[in-house]
Amino acid sequence: MKKQALFLTLLLFTLKTIAGDGRKQEIDSILSKAKEFETKGEFLLQLETALNALALSNVHNYDEGKARAHFSAANALVNVGVFKEGLKHLDRVERTKYYKGKILMQSEVHRVKGRAYTKLKLHQQAIREFHAQLTCIKNLTGVEQRISYLYTYGNLSTVFDQTEQLDSLQKYTELQLNVLQDFDEKDAAAMYLGAYNDLGQLYVKKGDFAKAQRYLDKSVVIVEKYKIPEFYNTLTYLGNLEDRKGNRQKALAFYERSLANMREVGNKNAIKNTYRYLANYYINNKLDKAKADEYELAFSRLNDSLERENRKVIDIVLNQILKAKDQESATKVSKSIRIAIIGLVLLFVAITFFSWRSRRDRMTLDKKEEVLRETETVNRELTEQIGENKFNNLIELAKSNNPEFLTLFKELYPQFIQTLKSLDQNIRSTELEFCAMAFLNFSTKNIAEYTFVTVRAVQIRKNRLRKKFGIPSDADFNNWMRGLVDT
Repeated sequence: MKKQALFLTLLLFTLKTIAGDGRKQEIDSILSKAKEFETKGEFLLQLETALNALALSNVHNYDEGKARAHFSAANALVNVGVFKEGLKHLDRVERTKYYKGKILMQSEVHRVKGRAYTKLKLHQQAIREFHAQLTCIKNLTGVEQRISYLYTYGNLSTVFDQTEQLDSLQKYTELQLNVLQDFDEKDAAAMYLGAYNDLGQLYVKKGDFAKAQRYLDKSVVIVEKYKIPEFYNTLTYLGNLEDRKGNRQKALAFYERSLANMREVGNKNAIKNTYRYLANYYINNKLDKAKADEYELAFSRLNDSLERENRKVIDIVLNQILKAKDQESATKVSKSIRIAIIGLVLLFVAITFFSWRSRRDRMTLDKKEEVLRETETVNRELTEQIGENKFNNLIELAKSNNPEFLTLFKELYPQFIQTLKSLDQNIRSTELEFCAMAFLNFSTKNIAEYTFVTVRAVQIRKNRLRKKFGIPSDADFNNWMRGLVDT
């Protein structure tokens, strides 16, 4: 009889394992589809597919599926410009066991965070994420390591290009080229093109026209050799080179060819920006006002059209997010119901058992009361611990200049925020963040360090707020802020 019971137990366990593996394979297949959509640039479909995989992963408690689905959703959201939700998904990735054990996933999370911060113009945070990624990459090997280096160097080049830090731009672009030597030129043609373009534009800005021409000529060779369809950046940079040389008509010819290529590949945002650039170019160089007006009108029409499209995209994305949250809530409710039923059954068994025992020993009642007291103590300690963890998290968010700092601060200190808003209904978020740091008693030096500004800039800001709120010059700024509420 015991052998039969053991056999049945093993059989049930085997069937459960097979079923679990089947569900994991289904989720992995859905995530592979999401990756295909990402490769094609179909980010809305990627998001929808990733959220479907996430819902299934939550139902079956598949940790790897949760991590990869959250990451794919975050990647799609960052690509369509919904950064806050994207960063929330990355935070969920970091809570999984899979993330903690996979260096490549850690590296990729830093990469996508860095890209989000770059698009938000939070350049210091972006640089910090990309450097954290470089630390992860050191522990990778082979092709994974080389490809990760390429993407990170490219992303750092973009940040330093935006901030006009030309020496750093040159450093990371040349590092890209060093890594590219390990790849076949044909397979990495697009990346070679990007690196040559960046160096060409860099030397245009530095005024070294000979080097600029040399690198842009290499770009042209790559385009023609491998029939690359998208090459408008090369033409734009050649136009910039001719413009710096004073050859306005040659520059315009390159800009027009660049615009034609943008239309061929269908990059509407690039077309829009070029319309505005050409309108200004014709006006500033006093070339042709009619042409300038023509491009300005084209810019306005396309800009309005793109704004309508972007609003539709955002609506679709938000609807998908709400749907996913509804599914997650439904899953939690379903689990709660199952847990409640199990709890009631256990409670019934416990009551029956203790009732039987109570006939023999009245000490059971004392034990139950003791358990209740212990439970209350544990609950109270857990509540205090949660509050302490939130405060520690708030401090870390402030130190890293994280956009979520103000959100958590409002949750922990709503009265302080309400008091400030009653003093100034139009107070800006940046001022609220500054006052929040003062409320937390950060020094002038700390605030300067955490917000990436000079000590002098912090002092000037404090003086402005003193005037706005009528804070006496002899009053300690931080103490005055803390005095707004009873702490």
